[in-house]
Amino acid sequence: ELQTHSLMLDFISPLRDEIEWKAGLMARYQNNYAANTGIRRLIPDYDKYDLGLYGIVERQLQDNWLLEAGGRFDFVHMNVFKFYRSSFWESRNYDKLFPEIVVPETKDGEFGYQILTNPKFNFYNVSATVGTTYSFGNGAKVLLNYSLASRVPNPSELFSEGLHHSASRIEIGDLRFNSEVGHKLALTFQQEGEKFRFYISPFINRINDFILIEPTEIRQTIRGNFQVWEYRQTDAELYGFDMDVMYDFSEKFCFKHQFSLVKGYDRLRDEPLISMPPANTKNEMIYQDKNFHDLRISLQSEYVFRQNEYPNNNFEVFIPQSETFREIDVSTPPDAYHLLNLNSSMTFRKHKKSFIKVELIVTNLLDKSYRNYLNRLRLYADD
Repeated sequence: ELQTHSLMLDFISPLRDEIEWKAGLMARYQNNYAANTGIRRLIPDYDKYDLGLYGIVERQLQDNWLLEAGGRFDFVHMNVFKFYRSSFWESRNYDKLFPEIVVPETKDGEFGYQILTNPKFNFYNVSATVGTTYSFGNGAKVLLNYSLASRVPNPSELFSEGLHHSASRIEIGDLRFNSEVGHKLALTFQQEGEKFRFYISPFINRINDFILIEPTEIRQTIRGNFQVWEYRQTDAELYGFDMDVMYDFSEKFCFKHQFSLVKGYDRLRDEPLISMPPANTKNEMIYQDKNFHDLRISLQSEYVFRQNEYPNNNFEVFIPQSETFREIDVSTPPDAYHLLNLNSSMTFRKHKKSFIKVELIVTNLLDKSYRNYLNRLRLYADD
C-alpha cells in the first residue's frame, strides 16, 4: 500500500510593470506499507516527508529581452524500517558505518539471521536557475539558461535488497548515497516563420554523485538464477542536442523532422555510462483537412541507431555441469532498427458542444522485430 498526500500553493504577482514574481510551496507525506508478504520486502516500510519552497523573478529588460532567475529549497525526511541479512549487513561494512540505526537484533527461523534497522535520513537540497531570452525579430529567438539541480536518492536506490519480480533480477541499493547535484548549461535557437520552423537545443550537464544501476553478477537462489543489478554513484557528464524542423508545404501537407543525440560518460571510471539512449531520428509526413471532419493522417519513419558507446559489464559464471566458466554478455547493445508508424483521426460533430473522435493508430506498421537498448528485458525477448 502506497499512500501519498500532497499540498501545493503557488502565488503569482506583478511587482512592477516590467517585473513579475512567482513563489510557492509544496508539502508531501508518503507512506509505504507492505502487508504480511511472507518474504523480506524489496522496498521496506517507510514514511517520507517533503517540504519545498521556491521563488522566481522575471524582468523584462527591453521589449525583446527577458531575464529570469529563481531558487528552490527542499527538505526531505525518511523514517524507514528495514530488515537486512546479517551477512549482507557486514559485507557492506554497514555494521561500522551505521551502528546507531540497528534495532535489537531479531532472528527469523525461515529466512535466517536478520537485523532490523530504523534509518532516519535528512536531506537538504538547494536548486537555482538563471536564464535569458532575446528576440531578434522575424521569428528568431535565442534562449540561454544555467541551472543548478539537486535530487534526493529515492527509497529504491537507498534500500533495495532483493528480487524485483517484474524485472526478473535482484536489485541492491546503498545506504551511503548522497543527493545528486547537477550543473546544466543549455542554449536554444529557434526560428519561426509562416511555413518554416526550426529549433536546436545543445546542452551540457555535469552531475556529481550521479546514481545509476548496472549488472554485476549471477546469483543462484532456491527460485532459480537471477542477474544482480547494483546501484552506485559516480560523477557523470552528459551532453548532446535536440533538433526539430517543421515545414508546411500547403494548408493540408506538412513535414516534421526530429533528431536527438545524448552522450554520457563516467568521469571517475573514464568510460561511457550505461543505459544512455542511442541517437534517434523521426521524419513524419502529415495530411490534414479541417473541412472534412478534421481528418488527419500521418506516416512516421522512426530510425534508432545502434549505441556504440557503452561500458563492459560482462562477467563470468561457473557452469557446474561442464565444470567450465562462461562469459555472460549483458552489455552489447542491439542493432539499429527502423519502424513505420501510422496515426489517423476523424472528428464527427453532432452538436455545438458534443463530438465523436475516431482514431486509428498503428505502431510498427510492418511488424518489425527489434530490441530497444533501454528495455532491460531485451536480453530475453524482442520488442
